Order: sequence, then structure tokens, then C-alpha cells
Amino acid sequence: MKKQQGVALIAVMMVVAFVVLIAASMSGRLQLELQRQINLQQRQQSLWLALGAEQFIQRLLKKSAAGKETVNLSQEWATQGAVFPAEQAVISGSVTDLQACFNLNALQSAQSNNGGQNNNPGTDGQADGQQKDPKNGGQQKNDGKSGNDGRLGTAAQQSFLRLLEQSAVDLSMPPDYLVARITDWLDADSTLQSAGGAEENDYAALEHPYYTANSLMVSKSELRTILDVTPADYALVAPLVCVIPGVSRLQLNVNTLKEEHAALLAGLIPGLSPDDAKSLIGSRPDKGYDSVDDFISSNSQWITQALSDDVKGLLSVKSEYFQAEIGVDTADSHFSLVTLFKLEGDQVKVVARRFGGPG
Repeated sequence: MKKQQGVALIAVMMVVAFVVLIAASMSGRLQLELQRQINLQQRQQSLWLALGAEQFIQRLLKKSAAGKETVNLSQEWATQGAVFPAEQAVISGSVTDLQACFNLNALQSAQSNNGGQNNNPGTDGQADGQQKDPKNGGQQKNDGKSGNDGRLGTAAQQSFLRLLEQSAVDLSMPPDYLVARITDWLDADSTLQSAGGAEENDYAALEHPYYTANSLMVSKSELRTILDVTPADYALVAPLVCVIPGVSRLQLNVNTLKEEHAALLAGLIPGLSPDDAKSLIGSRPDKGYDSVDDFISSNSQWITQALSDDVKGLLSVKSEYFQAEIGVDTADSHFSLVTLFKLEGDQVKVVARRFGGPG
């Protein structure tokens, strides 16, 4: 009888133990589901707050930049450090002009552009940054390949080469190799840009092979995939460049450049040193210049060489593309939204969104 009672007691204890285990598991799962729902709710709240901030910036751009004769840093859109408190969150945001950086897609060669691979409207099959020569039946002055002097052909390619030579001296490869490899990445053909270029066969021979894009970039992070580009190389080049998706035109707005962008201006204008470019930007009028010719004539002490039409075509006093970086901070989370805007006349359109910060 005592043995039966002992067995019964052990059985009861085992049942109680199983019930405790099941209850603990259910409680843990319940807490996990509750936290999951809280996270989803916070993310959804942050998303809508970020989209509200995006709409505010869209209206701000429409009010202060769309349809204006010039775009400059005295306008409301250029205000930095804006912070707005919201219910259980804080919204922060900034707007940058994407025509105050070097658009890598402008390195696409004229031949590829004329081949119909660039579907960007408004280019009329003309390589961006290039001017047609009326004495040659409106044809391009070069074919986008290397010239007889061994330097790359288009004005944008030459400008990027000068930019790298002046501001990225510690690259692990010659600067003209990097320019050629980016051009080969962008163009639709399988012909090497120059001796330092790289096409599909070069990438296919890697230990982990992959295809070249043969189209325009959508993010400057694609630089990491270019043959032999190291993390150190990317860290050097990334602050100097940007990517405007679907656009192979390069036009630098001289009214929105800041002193930290002096290297960009020095790269575009032959004979201009980075120090002189910094002085030039620092002496700019508060509301910028009315035209490119006004910019050139007002800075004759620094711009000592006559600029070709190709180089003038890379300069502008207006901008079409802007990037907004929006952050929403709650008690224990951060949400990031990056939005690309395009100005079309008096309207401002959202071209692209990226969640999680700049690419």
C-alpha cells in the first residue's frame, strides 16, 4: 500500500512538473508575441510619421525650389538640423541636393548611351555631359572611349579622373583604371574601355564569379562590386559621389556646393586647385549666381582657363534631384527613410524610397 502511494505521489509530481513547463513555455511565447506586436506597431507608427515628414519636405521643395530661376542654399529646403517632436517619437530630417555631388551614372560611355540602353527621357540619345558639334552634323565630339592622349574621352570621365587624382591618391589601383571599370560596368557592350577596364570575362574568372550590370547604377554601394575595389577604396570614393537612378547626366549646381565639396568643383574645372575651389565657394553670394556665365565671369581670378562647351555643360545654377534623409526615434528604436525627389516644372515627384538609411 505504501509503495502504491509513493508511485501515485511521483506520478502527481511529474504531472505538476509538465504543467509548469507548459505554462512557462506558454508564458514565454505570449511575452514574445506581445513584444512582436509592440515592435510591429512601433514600426508602423514610425513609417507613417516618416511618410508624413516626406510629404512635408515635398511641399517645402515645391514652395521654395520648384519653378524657381535658380536653386541655392538660401532657400528654405536647405535648412539643416530640423527636429520635430511627435507623440512618443522625435522626427528629424535633412535635404541634400543630388546635383552637388558626382553622379556615377554619368560615366556611361556615349556609345552605350546612343545604343539605346539608357532609357532616361530627355537625353535624345546624347551622352550626358557631352555637347553636339554643329560643324560635324550634330555628332558627338568623341565616342566615349579613350582618346589618343590615353585619357578617357567624355568630359564627365575626364572630370572624375581629375577628381580621383586630386582627392583619392591612396587608391589601390590607378585612377584611370577605376574610371574605365565603372564605365565598363555601366555600358551595354563587352568592349573594354581601356587597358585597365574590366568586362564580363574578368568577373567570370573570379573565385566567386558574377555578371556585370551593363546598365545604370541604382546605388553608389554598387562600387563595392567593381573589380579589385577594396573597402579602403570605397571609403575614399564614396563621400565624393552619388547615384541618381535612371539618370546618366552630370550637372553640378554651383549654387549648392559647400566648401567640403571643393574637390568636385576642382575636378570639373581644368586648372582649378582644390584650395582655390574652396575660396571660390566661400566667396559666393548668399543667393548664388544667376547663370553659369555669371559664375565664370565673377570668378575670373580663380578660373584662369577658358572653359570648353563640354565643361560648361557640366555646370548649372538649378537642380532637379534632391534626397531627403528622415529619421524617427522612439524610446527604444530608430527608423530611417531615404526619399529621392525630382522637380518637374512646378511639381515635385517622389522617384524612389529606401528604408534603412542611404545606400
